[in-house]
Amino acid sequence: MKTVFKLGVGVLLALAPLARANANSLTIDYFTIGETDQDANHLASGVYNNEVQNQLGSNGLPVLNTAAFGCTSNCYNSAGAPTDVLADGEITYWSQALNNGGAGGSSDVTATGSGIVTLPFNVPTNFFPPNGTGPNDSSGFQAALLTGTLELPTTELVSFSIGADDMAFAYLDGTVVCDLGGVHASTAGTCVSPSDVAAGDHSLDVFFVDINNVQSGLSFDVTTEDVTTTAVPEPASLALFGMALAGFGWMRRRKKA
Repeated sequence: MKTVFKLGVGVLLALAPLARANANSLTIDYFTIGETDQDANHLASGVYNNEVQNQLGSNGLPVLNTAAFGCTSNCYNSAGAPTDVLADGEITYWSQALNNGGAGGSSDVTATGSGIVTLPFNVPTNFFPPNGTGPNDSSGFQAALLTGTLELPTTELVSFSIGADDMAFAYLDGTVVCDLGGVHASTAGTCVSPSDVAAGDHSLDVFFVDINNVQSGLSFDVTTEDVTTTAVPEPASLALFGMALAGFGWMRRRKKA
């Protein structure tokens, strides 16, 4: 099997090596959730495969799968469920702007950085803030969002794997493919069976949060053949891409002259 992942325009830039990603890469955004968050150390213990709804919400966030937000069957128990949610049930651990669970309506979520990570992503323990580098969770809890685009030249059989301490959810084209809810030790999650995915570009989003003291970890991978995954380019990469194109144009004009 061959799995190829790239950083989009960054890999085209011979003049900008720092903008390129390694093979098998996705963009990652890091967040720290404060210890004062209303959900910290207050969520249901156990492993659940029905915590979120099948589709992402209007803000691109996972939606809590309870009766209060439209669930009619196989609903998640509202006792011990996340309370940092919007009116439509979207969970806000991955949005500093939308989270307002703190005192006085302030955000308990702080965006701390972003970068490029390689698949398989495998940090099963000690994934603490800031940006997965801290020694423990005494100063907050780690959350992360991995994003990219699966680029399939033909219809391909695709499978996903996920594991986490605590919660992790993966979506393809906004539809859940891995659902690992609850507060628990590092555990493998439930993912859809390998299935054919049509040729073309498909969005990939992986949401992770540790919201309970002791440990933290995330593992995620995609397995398929002849697939290219493009991480979302950072603004700096786009600027360098424009400079590179301008340089190529200048060199062509010089050659014609």
